[in-house]
Amino acid sequence: MGAAMNDKADSFRTLYDSNHERVRRFLVRLVGPQEAEDLTQTVFAKAAKALPGFRGDAQTSTWLYRIAANVAADWLRGRPAHEAKLTVPLPDGSDEDMRVAATGSADVDSQSSPEQELARNDMRDCIRGEIGKLPEDHRTVFMLSALGGLTDDEIAQTLGISQGNAKVRLHRARQEFRKIIEARCDFYQTELSCKPTSPDCCAPAQPGAVPSRNTKAL
Repeated sequence: MGAAMNDKADSFRTLYDSNHERVRRFLVRLVGPQEAEDLTQTVFAKAAKALPGFRGDAQTSTWLYRIAANVAADWLRGRPAHEAKLTVPLPDGSDEDMRVAATGSADVDSQSSPEQELARNDMRDCIRGEIGKLPEDHRTVFMLSALGGLTDDEIAQTLGISQGNAKVRLHRARQEFRKIIEARCDFYQTELSCKPTSPDCCAPAQPGAVPSRNTKAL
């Protein structure tokens, strides 16, 4: 019994040491750096419980990404949306702009003021909060594309579905996300713009409330 327990502990330690940093970086893209470390620990706690039943049907990294995707999607669903303060391009065909806005992975002007950086952080929070409103199937696939930067094939592997199914879900998720944003915020051409004091954009919806359409692009 003792030897078996030691073998399980060694297997988990190997799994953790080999994949911890990879999973943490993946979660940074999905939820941001502040939450990534705690959620990484949650992922490995779930992996430890599931490890005895892992049959090796998928690569270990893919299996861990699947757990991480579920953990991140649950976190997005449970967090409140924040008020937007910047203009962000809407996803159209590709989610690269949305990923950049949410993760801050694009090149940023080194002269940005603290106020501008705070506004960017709020915008990222807003995007994640709005993604959290999607239905579960749409939320996870859109999160992996828009925030995680995964290809259709990588999404399919991570979720254990066919590539065709992944494409269909992603297409529907983009349409649903656009509806959520359009119902709450105003547009200027293809850009979403929210005033810092707008009660309608990226704030909890009030029953029967009619979104304002007077916001100008920032």
